Amino acid sequence: MIDALVMTLGFEPGPLVSAMAANAAEGFEPGAEIVVFAPSFKDERAERAWRELQNIFSMMKLRDVSLRRLVIDLSDFTSAVLQVKNVFTGLRERRVKISLTGGMRALILAVFVAYLTTKWEQVPEVEVFLEGRGEALKIPRLAAALGPRVSERKLKVLDFMRPGSAYRIGDLAGLLPQERSTIYRHLKSLAEAGLVERVDGAFKITDLGLMLRNVG
Repeated sequence: MIDALVMTLGFEPGPLVSAMAANAAEGFEPGAEIVVFAPSFKDERAERAWRELQNIFSMMKLRDVSLRRLVIDLSDFTSAVLQVKNVFTGLRERRVKISLTGGMRALILAVFVAYLTTKWEQVPEVEVFLEGRGEALKIPRLAAALGPRVSERKLKVLDFMRPGSAYRIGDLAGLLPQERSTIYRHLKSLAEAGLVERVDGAFKITDLGLMLRNVG
């Protein structure tokens, strides 16, 4: 039984209904929720799919289970990943299943990257529904194996860096309870991992760094 089912809205209701029905058969925990990520742009096919999903959800009469749609702005990919990751951070201690349904590739990719970069307490199951075939392809729990290869202590530096701002060692020394030499070594490792970049003797957080740092 699961605490949360995450799905991605597409142009047809079939994959979402199949995923919802399959998990209902396995069972939802009391207080479980079904979260459907949707793009911010308007598309009549997607709106129709959402309405049909709502109708079928009502007919299924799932006790103590809620359904909600969360709109994701896809105009900037990094921002989209962070929006999804913020939701996942609130779910990371629960038993979650992610069903990548529908044909909106940018939305599916943002959800998948957010899944990979979230620090899960319980790594979710992930499946991809094959439209037109009614089948689900199980994906190995990659988040458990592909977490950031940089220590938590080094990643902590990213929490003090804001997008677009450049930081010198002295700037960060005033924010972190660490020696300048230690901060420099951390930044060097982060730069090698592509999480920060050097700019005129200072360091800026990259889009990848924004995705990997803690939300909050």
